[in-house]
Amino acid sequence: MSTVEAEKKAEEEKKAEEKGGELLFCGATCWDIIGRKKGAQEGNLVSPTRLRPLVGVNIRFVASGSASCHCVALDVEGRCYTWGRNEARA
Repeated sequence: MSTVEAEKKAEEEKKAEEKGGELLFCGATCWDIIGRKKGAQEGNLVSPTRLRPLVGVNIRFVASGSASCHCVALDVEGRCYTWGRNEARA
């Protein structure tokens, strides 16, 4: 890849990052199935799923992990969205 091509690719990636995109989510939501004793009896999301509150929101960044019980998403306008397990109901 030439220097010009590399610079063009980097510029395209930056534009895509600024634009953001749709967020799809999947994973465990039924805590008893994954070894937890407490929690709501809800089905796991085994395929990519749109989260209703985030439909139409251009997401720029997501922080999560395979053992994470919470997620954080940042949209292109700088707003922060969080979701996850809430055992304390606070």
